[in-house]
Formats: sequence, structure tokens, C-alpha cells
Amino acid sequence: MSVTLEASSCAALPAGSAAGRRPRAPDRERPEAFTRAFDAKTLFYDCFRHADGQRVLLVGPPPYGIDYRGARFVARPSGQMVRVRSHASLSTMITELAEVPSGTTAIEVAIEGQRLELPVQPNACDRFAGRRLLFTINRNNELGWIREWAEYHARAHGTDAVILVDNGSTAYGPGELHETLAAVPGLAEIAVLSWPQSFGPIDPAVRKDPYWARFLQIGSMSVVLRRYGEKAFGLLDCDIDELAGTRSGRSIYDLAHESRGGLVVFRGTWIEATGGARHRDFTEKLSDPEAARSPQRKWCLDPSRPWVRKLSVHPYWHWIQGRGLFSKSMPDDATYWHFKGINTNWKQQRTAAPNGTTVQDGELVVALGRAGMTAEMTATPPTQLR
Repeated sequence: MSVTLEASSCAALPAGSAAGRRPRAPDRERPEAFTRAFDAKTLFYDCFRHADGQRVLLVGPPPYGIDYRGARFVARPSGQMVRVRSHASLSTMITELAEVPSGTTAIEVAIEGQRLELPVQPNACDRFAGRRLLFTINRNNELGWIREWAEYHARAHGTDAVILVDNGSTAYGPGELHETLAAVPGLAEIAVLSWPQSFGPIDPAVRKDPYWARFLQIGSMSVVLRRYGEKAFGLLDCDIDELAGTRSGRSIYDLAHESRGGLVVFRGTWIEATGGARHRDFTEKLSDPEAARSPQRKWCLDPSRPWVRKLSVHPYWHWIQGRGLFSKSMPDDATYWHFKGINTNWKQQRTAAPNGTTVQDGELVVALGRAGMTAEMTATPPTQLR
């Protein structure tokens, strides 16, 4: 097994710089909490080789007032200026550098009166080629939850690679995350990325897309795809408090791989916090079907499809921006479970007692049983689905 703490090349404007990112609708009033959490200074989260070995990509928040167009990018040590093209969306931007000389080890960026140098990190897509890749962002989730999440997906779907982006956890360090994932049978590749920058706030001053300022999570998804995942068999977007499933027991990666456009999107169910410590201990949902429905969608992607190669394609939490026409399918077979009891209540109070009558979610019980992960059982070694 390869277990690696990945190096990232990040850059930001100095705290005292007059330049910085401005919010959408900047004249609207916002609470102080928004201002504290808003990331006005980060320029790039990472700088790395493209999978083609020729280009270099930098991933960061979109401009919102920072003068990226006036920036100059120089390859080091050659000193050659490189051609630049930007691919921006609401919450993230990829800066594409073309004609980068061979032997380039760093990119010097002159922007807003600052001169910064970013080491060029290697591309890891070959390392994850053919893998069934599961990824998420994490902060202070219990290590037992993380193991249960990874172990379930290894048993139920044949997941054999995990990428975890850690957003400044204080309860443990990256080494403990490594050890936790390394203990999961069936995982052949593990990468932990340490990104301690601001996660970003919800914006109460805008009604459409109030989550737009959560740049770090969306940026991390582009890095997972472009630096690690373009050659994977499949990419599954699933948080620590979520387990993906299929009603037939098939691998969700197979559904994506066999779908028309390579992208499977699926709805989920809230599982109530009815007591316990692990995902397998929670199997109750509200009896009212509408109240039990989790409103957000999750996705699984076959990254080998030609439309995914466009750098204007940006993965988001619950959709993929710039996806190809007719690329999405929503098979009845796919679903997921969203566990209120697997939560640190960082966003809102979710671990309170259920507000209504609950019933057992039979589909979840069956899925856990197939994986050998019922509360009464110790799971058997994972079945490698292919």
C-alpha cells in the first residue's frame, strides 16, 4: 500500500495588502461572522503538472476583484513567460499554463504588486489509474467514523483508493488519518492533503447560491479530479456522514461506468440520530417520506469520458458545472444515506432526537448486511467488485 501525505503549493496575498477579493453584491450588509470567514487573500491552493505532462494547472478561488488578468507567470529556472488561460466558475478557478518548458520546477507569479513562487507538484493520475476512488473533505470527524465510512465503501462498492482533504483538524494530525485509513482492508492507495485555509462562510446577503464563498471545498474537488483522478475507473463524491448504496447491490462505480454519459446522480435519505456510535448503529428514518428525503444529490463520475477533459468542467458538492450535454443519468438503483448521528454539529444541530415517528430503513439494513456491517456482526474481508 502507498500511504502519502501530499505536498501542496499554495499562495496568498499578504494580510496587509490593499488588494483582495470582494464579496458578490459588495454593498450589502453582512454579519461580522461572514467577514471573518470570507477568504479575501488566497490566490491558489495548489500548483501541479497536468496529466499530459506539458501544462501546469493552478487551482484557487475565482477573482472577485483580484487582478488575475494583469498577472505575469514565469517558469523557473528558465525565466520563460508562459501562456495563460483561466477557467472560472462561481466558486473556483483553474489557471492553465501552456508551453511550460521541460525542467520547470516552480512558477513565479507577479500579481497585485506581489511576487510569489510556487513549486510545481507532480501529477498523480497514473498512481490512481484504474482505481475506484472515494474522496471528501474532513475536519475533526471522529477517526472511527472515518474508518467505518471507508470500510463500508470498500466492501459495498469495491473502493480501493481514498483521498481525504483535511481542513485543519485539531483533534488529530495527518499521521493519525493515514493510520486510520491504512487499517481498512482493500485500500491500495491513500492520499491525505492538508489544507488548513478558511473553509468559507454561507452568504446571507444573496439568495441565489448562498454557498458561493466556500471556495476551499470546491477547489479541492478540482484538485482531486485534475491532479489525482482523471485516469481513475470512477470518482465517488461522498461525505463522512454519507454512505452510497444501490438497491441491487451492484457497485455504484459500475453504474457510472456503464451509463450513457459517465455521470450518475442520486438522491438520498436522512437517517436519524437514534443512539449509537457508528454508521451501522443508525438505521431509523422518519416515517413521513418527504421529511425523510435528503434534499441534496450526490454523484459518481467516470472520468474517462471526453467531456471531463475540458478544464471548464468543475466538480461541485451536488453537481458538476460545465458537464456535457446528456451526460447525467439518475438510475433508480442508486441512492445514499445521510446520517444525522455522524456529525460534529459544525454547520447546524443534527444530532438531536428525531422530530417525529421513525421506522427502520429496510434498504439501508440490507446494504449494511451485504457489507457484513450490521450492529451485531463483525464485517468479513471486502469483496473486490470488478
